[in-house]
This record gives sequence, structure tokens and C-alpha cells, in this order.
Amino acid sequence: WSSDVCSSDLNAALMTYVIPASFLAIPFYRIMQIYGLTNHLWAVIAAITTFATPYAIFIFSQYGKSIPMELDESARIDGANPLQIYLYVYLPLMAPALVAVGTYALLLAWNEYLYNFLMLSTPDSMTVAVALAQFLNSDESPWNLMMATAIVYALPPMMIYYMFRRNMAAGLTMGGVKG
Repeated sequence: WSSDVCSSDLNAALMTYVIPASFLAIPFYRIMQIYGLTNHLWAVIAAITTFATPYAIFIFSQYGKSIPMELDESARIDGANPLQIYLYVYLPLMAPALVAVGTYALLLAWNEYLYNFLMLSTPDSMTVAVALAQFLNSDESPWNLMMATAIVYALPPMMIYYMFRRNMAAGLTMGGVKG
């Protein structure tokens, strides 16, 4: 019975991807306006967290199912409390999934344009993605500045990917395997 409940919860989380993020932009902007969060970084953080959470739920639940229950039981027999079991058993085993979800969330946030454009309108709060688009709004596009900015913009995600590529591949593949 509990696996049916978990499966339906997982399906409900994944069903949120049926609605495109652009469809929710105006209602989300209106909610942030009501709460006085327009032109605050917290509005963008709320949007990105909302869109990254269903993927995180899916990867963590699938990856967690692959961890043998015997590890938990043997830690309990050895006298570990729930916090120790989490810190010393589950957290190290979930590292590949954490890297996969973290990389996905970072790339999602890094490449986000629509919500950054709607929520952060002043030049000091503008992200690099929005600033790049501002180059195209001028009468004469400064292609040399645009290309230099694009290279600098692409470097951090590339560096992070190459630093964690082994863990990321393991996290993505292990989460999709049924045990």
C-alpha cells in the first residue's frame, strides 16, 4: 500500500511539468507583487525552487529505493541514532544524486531568463542572462562585448560539470534503475 501512495505522490510531482513555466509567469509575478517581492532576489529563488523540486523528488525517491534496507537495520543494531544513520549512511550514499540534482538546479537557475526578466528590473539586480539580452536592445549590437560576456557566462556551468561529471553520471543513471 505504501508503495502505491509513494508512486502516486511521485506522479503528482512529475505532473507539474505538464504546465509550462511560461504559462505561470504572470500569476507568479502577480503573487510576488501582492507580497511586495518584485525586484527582490527571493522572488526568483522561489520560482527556481518551485520548478526544480519535482525533478529532485523524482531523482531522490528513485535513488533512495536503490539503497538496501539492511544498511539501515545494521546501523540501528550497532546503536546509531536516526541522525547518525542519516549523516553516516544515507548522506554519503546519496552523494551522486545530490550532485545530479544540484547541477540540474544550478543550470536551471543559471539559464533562467523569463522570471529573472520579470522579477528583477533594476540594473543592479539584473542577472547575466538578462544583461546579455540588453545588448540586443540597443540600436547597434556590440557583438564583441556580447561574445565576451557569453563566454564568461558559459564558463562556470562548464567548470562545475567537469568537476562533478563522474558523480553526476552515477546519480542520473542510478536514479532511473528499478531494483
